[in-house]
Amino acid sequence: MLKGKILLTLSFLWIILVGYLTWFNKPQTFQWDEWVWFGLVPALAPYIFLSIWKPTEFAKFITCIKSLFNSK
Repeated sequence: MLKGKILLTLSFLWIILVGYLTWFNKPQTFQWDEWVWFGLVPALAPYIFLSIWKPTEFAKFITCIKSLFNSK
């Protein structure tokens, strides 16, 4: 469960960092295409590859993530 939290935290931090750097590069406009290609795609790619190559591990990861939101 700790590994899942770390992976999600790193993914969210990457998306936020790339979004900030894209905004900081040109403050008048936000470059959505750069943010998608350099922020979202690299952050989501490991999960896509995990679902393709190890579907059982991906299913465990998803249930672990669901348990994070269900536990009180």
